[in-house]
Amino acid sequence: MRSWRGLVVFAVLLLVSAACNGSSAQRDALLRLNGVGGAGTGGSAAPDQTGAAVPSDSGVVPSGAPSVGGPGSVGASPAAGAAPSFGTPAAGGRASASGGSRSASSATPGGAPVSGGGGQAPAARPGAAASSAASAASPAPGAAPAQANGNTDVGVTATSIKVGHIGIYSGPVGYVGQNLSLAARATLQSINDSGGVNGRKLDVLVRDDGWDGTKGINAARDLVEREKVFAICCTQSVSTTDPLTAYADQQKVPNVGPDGWGLVQYGGQWSWPLGVPAMSEARVLAKWQVEKQGVKKAALLHLNSPTGQSFRDGYKEVLEKMGGKLEVVQAASFDDPGTTTLLARARAANVDTIAIYADSGIVARLMREAAGQGYKPPKGFAGSTFYYFNVTPELTGPAGEGLISSSHWTPHDQDTPGLRRYREVVTKYYPKIDHTAWTVTSFVGANLFADTLKKLGLNVTRQRLKDALDSTTDYDLGLGTKVSFRPGQHHANTATHLVQLMREGDKLAWKSIGYDDRDATFDK
Repeated sequence: MRSWRGLVVFAVLLLVSAACNGSSAQRDALLRLNGVGGAGTGGSAAPDQTGAAVPSDSGVVPSGAPSVGGPGSVGASPAAGAAPSFGTPAAGGRASASGGSRSASSATPGGAPVSGGGGQAPAARPGAAASSAASAASPAPGAAPAQANGNTDVGVTATSIKVGHIGIYSGPVGYVGQNLSLAARATLQSINDSGGVNGRKLDVLVRDDGWDGTKGINAARDLVEREKVFAICCTQSVSTTDPLTAYADQQKVPNVGPDGWGLVQYGGQWSWPLGVPAMSEARVLAKWQVEKQGVKKAALLHLNSPTGQSFRDGYKEVLEKMGGKLEVVQAASFDDPGTTTLLARARAANVDTIAIYADSGIVARLMREAAGQGYKPPKGFAGSTFYYFNVTPELTGPAGEGLISSSHWTPHDQDTPGLRRYREVVTKYYPKIDHTAWTVTSFVGANLFADTLKKLGLNVTRQRLKDALDSTTDYDLGLGTKVSFRPGQHHANTATHLVQLMREGDKLAWKSIGYDDRDATFDK
């Protein structure tokens, strides 16, 4: 009877996920359906407490989930613990981020869209008209930059550098994905609050991709071709960052600090990924399971996506090279998670472990369903993505104890100067943000972008930024990885740290298990 109720709960969970379109209401509903509150066993608050509003359907993130200030828009730093509330750019009817001409349903007299997060119109950005005029006069990519009035390249004026940022505020993982964007925006705002970059403020325009690559690329086109941004920074949505790689090369626009989860991102000349590929994480995980756990037979559930397939391939390659066998492989989607079939096949094959590449909702469904059957593979469950979505322990409940996952930065349970600095910056603006491996990636990307720009002095151009990034050596923020790039080799982060869900009092928490390794496949 309990197993049947669990299946009903998770069926409803998936319907709620689709109906809520990835909003903060979705996460609240997921937690309620799993019998936990907003604080949950993971000790993290729901995203609607971070100070970010859900974007309007125009695709432009409204006031409350703001773009980081434009020229003259940033005054004193907000009080510690307060979320920034700088207005979205006012530029007449905003084009939809999906590429359409539809504007928000209502507008202020200045033409800025009304916030979808409560009906309050966003403030117009002081100096927006001047900034837009300067951008319109900027040279086309590849043209010799004009020096008059400090305009050195597309999106660069004497007082500002226009930056595009694409986040996940809706869609199937919007209930957790927005945290990755909030970390980037907090870091970029902290740079502005510290004086900007050699006297110029970062004018950051934020878009939502809904974890949809088509919507994401249309947002990128809007930012690059209409808004004339100088660069795109810290996009942490693999659905968008994979196709964005080719687009950045085509437009010769810097794409700094994307997630790096998809293999295609390492072939770009104008993209500098900062994460670790899903395939590399899979290889390290399989090696550890064979060496430390004695795994011989495994089952694997993966999202039916390019990154899910690369995870499958990397795991299978190392497992079988070390004498093991992948007995069961099954693809999953948000519409058809396939957990019931996977469990039946895994039990029949008598596997040692089940490896998973999926979002937290599917992972929780699988583990709770197994617990309802009184089943757990002898070596437990392991995989990727879980540590990137800190809601995992809240959704799995006690069934999640022992789950193994991975990080590409120092795990958050460690107390290091680098992590303390990261938390200080990010929580100043979003005190209840969920900290994950990807929020750290956003922090590193924003800092790398600003620090490299500072090296350029006042002559800021896309080509000079590219050359400077391509000569970056041992960039180190004390977060467990030193980042280096060179022309044609942008595989900068090689670290994989394994973590495990362990009991901490009356809750589960991620703890480092002291295993760090690397995948040298991409080294040249």
